[in-house]
Order: sequence, then structure tokens, then C-alpha cells
Amino acid sequence: MIQPYLHKLQKITWYILIALLPLTSMPLVKKLLGSDSVASPAIIFLVILIFLWLAGLIFNDRLLISSKVLPLALFTCVAIIATLFSFFLQTPAFKGFGELKPIISVIATLVIGFLFFLIASSFPVDDEVKNKTLKVINWTGLIILIWCAFQALAWYGTQHYPQWMFKIQGFLSERVLYRQRTTGFALEPSWLAHQLNMLYLPFWLSATLTGYSSHSFRIKRISFENILLAGGVLTLGLTLSRVGFAAFLCMSALAIVLIHRHIVSAINTWLTDKLKPRIKLNRKSISHIIIVLYILLVALLVLVYSRIDPRMASLFKFSFDQDSPLLRYFNQLKFGDRVVYWLTGWNIFNEHPIIGVGLGNAGFYFPQNIPAYGWSLLEVRRLLYRSHLLLNVKSLWFRLLAETGIVGFSLFIGWIISLLSRLVEKYKSAKPIERTLGLAGILVVLGLIFEGLSIDSFAMPYWWISLGLAVTSYKK
Repeated sequence: MIQPYLHKLQKITWYILIALLPLTSMPLVKKLLGSDSVASPAIIFLVILIFLWLAGLIFNDRLLISSKVLPLALFTCVAIIATLFSFFLQTPAFKGFGELKPIISVIATLVIGFLFFLIASSFPVDDEVKNKTLKVINWTGLIILIWCAFQALAWYGTQHYPQWMFKIQGFLSERVLYRQRTTGFALEPSWLAHQLNMLYLPFWLSATLTGYSSHSFRIKRISFENILLAGGVLTLGLTLSRVGFAAFLCMSALAIVLIHRHIVSAINTWLTDKLKPRIKLNRKSISHIIIVLYILLVALLVLVYSRIDPRMASLFKFSFDQDSPLLRYFNQLKFGDRVVYWLTGWNIFNEHPIIGVGLGNAGFYFPQNIPAYGWSLLEVRRLLYRSHLLLNVKSLWFRLLAETGIVGFSLFIGWIISLLSRLVEKYKSAKPIERTLGLAGILVVLGLIFEGLSIDSFAMPYWWISLGLAVTSYKK
């Protein structure tokens, strides 16, 4: 009797969790969780769903846990073990910070990320739940796009935001609205770009490429996902996130590879049947011409971006005349401090290459591992001397190397590779929804290459959920 109601409650909780993903740092939730940054209300419903999911064992429900959870569980255990070994290291003192709090905080975020993937890869096992999940993603994505449109119209139309927008944003996010850049409901523009690249755009782009839609209505041949994709790309551009832009270009490159053959075929047919040119072009020549056009289009986009974003004004100005020319170049692009943090993480890894310094401990090793040029940067000196913050590497990849060493990094990459094999298998499926999910997962992995250079928190739920949903098993 109770079992059907429990299943229904599980599904409702899952849909609410997905619907709340746009909110990244809600002040009320931050107080409840005691979080300094990532305080998504989705985490609360994740905990509720875990308890409801486990409660099914009382009524003889089977827990269909995805096999892809095991490699991630292995990485998680090794990362925690590496952290325990860090207590045997002579960790440098840093501004009176205790070692225990950062460690507990990072382990907690890793466990949260693990649970997001566990639920997303194991819970929605039938097509109905998957389809409704994609619908929730679409409708919540539409709300994000509408709110971003209000932000863009207000700023570019009047150069300021009305008070009612500040009130709404202040209720939903820790930070207020940004000048010139859209934030959605996220903490900052780069987080909105991360949301779009790791959850919304991959599913919309995949649905567009496969022709699948989770909605029955269409405007002629245009699906809801097609419209959302166009709006999502425009919104991504309005974030002025450079890493976000690079990540989407990487995903777009795969999309172009997949449709290139069809483009060449369509142009060849059009030339042959409609124009009937005197000079015949074979498919290979047409393909080469189109590839050149791709390159020119990317170059044009980069040029336009360098004119829109003041930080990119020096994009085409590079000189070997000074010391550390590459770091100076990145500093001209207002990106130098971020690269310095990455290099610091790399230096920490070089000193502790096997299992790293333990989760949350990289900040203690910063002062002695900052590159020489880094000391000339104002932000680096300000954070070191004038702020009461434990610095971080600001990159998932360099953080993994610094804090878990080559062992943890290899296990994490191995988990990603194991996902890719499953995603390619699903992309070859005859079922449209499975092909769409498989391709979306591949796009997320490609986007994560660049997004991993911008985020370093395991608690950001978007890529965990996207990858989990993409590899989830299905009932035959």
C-alpha cells in the first residue's frame, strides 16, 4: 500500500531537486548549511531523496546502482585516504587556519558530488522519468533565459537595474547584479556560464542534433529545445565568461564534426541540382572549403569578443621582449592571477607527486610555491597579505593533482574514460532518448575540459547530474 506513494514521493523530490538547480547561493540555504559559497537548495532535496531512496529497502525495493558509481567510489576513498596521510606531513602554518576545517569542508563537498552522481545515475531508470526530467530542465532553463533577458535589457537599455530586480536577486543569490554581465540566479557570471555549459546547453544541443524533443509541440519543424539552444547560446555570450566561451566552442567542435558530412552532402546536392555549375566540385573540395570557413568563423567570433570584452583588448598583442612573457600576456588579459594559481597547484604537485597534500590543504602550501612573477600581481599580494582567506588553486584539474597526486588524478580521469565508453554506447542506441542522453554526456565531458580550469568545487552539482543522467541504465 505504501510503496506506490513512496515511489511517487521519490519522483516529486527528484523533479524539485532538478528544478532548484539554477539557484547556487541562496542566503537562506547558506544559513541552514553553513556554507561559504555553494549553498544550493538542491542539496537539501538531495539529502531527502537519499533517505527516501534508502527507505525503499524497507518495502523490498531493489537499489539499481549504476556500475559507473564504483570507479568514482574508488577515487573518493583514495582521496580521503590521501587526506588522512596528510596528517603525517608537516603542513605549513597559514594565517592561523586550523587544518581540520578545510579538510572537513572539502571532503563534505566531494561526498555531496558523489551523492549527486549516485542519484542521477541510479534513480531515473525508466523513460518516463527521464523524459519528465528533461522537461523540468527545459522549463527551468527557460526561466533562467527570461531572467537573463530582463537583466540584459535593463543594463544595455538604461545602464542600471531597477530596484525590484535587486530585491529578487538579493533574495535568491548572495551577490547583487553585475555591470554589463548576466548572472541568472547564480552567484556570479562565470557560475551561470558553468550552469549552461554543464547542464542546459549540452542537452539542448544534443536534442537539436538528434532531432529528439521531450515536448510534443513544435513551431513548424522547430522544437522547444531548438529555441532554448539559441537563447542559451546568446545568454552564454552575455555572461562574458572566457572559459565558458572556450568550453562551448569545444562542444560545438564535436557538433560540427557530427553534422559536417550532412552539410557537405546538402551543399553538393544544391550545387548539382539548383545551380548546375560549369566547374564540378567533388565532396572533398567542398569539405575543405567549409573547413576553412569554420576557421574563419571562429577567428571572427574571437575578434568580435575581443572588441566587446575590455579584458580581451590585448588578445592580439604578445611580446617576447620581457621576462615571463607568457605570464605577462595572461596578465594583460586580466587572467594572470588565475594562471599563477594553476602554476602554484602544479608546483605543489611537483613537491608531493604521489598522493598530494590532501583535500583542502593546498592553500597552506601557497606562499612557498607561488611562481616568482606571481608576487608582482596586486591581487595575489592582496589575498596573501590583506585577506583572511585560505587560497585555492581555482582549477579542478590542478587541484586534483596538488591534493590527491598522480594516484587520485589518474583514478578520476579513469572514471571519466569509463563514462565515455558508456556514453558512446548509448549514442549508438536505436532509442532517440538514449542517443540524446549519450551525446549530451559526451558534450559535458568535452566542456568539462575547459570548465575544470575555472571551477574547483566538488559541490557544483551540474556536471555530476548531467553525467549521471547521461549514463543511467534503462529498462528494456
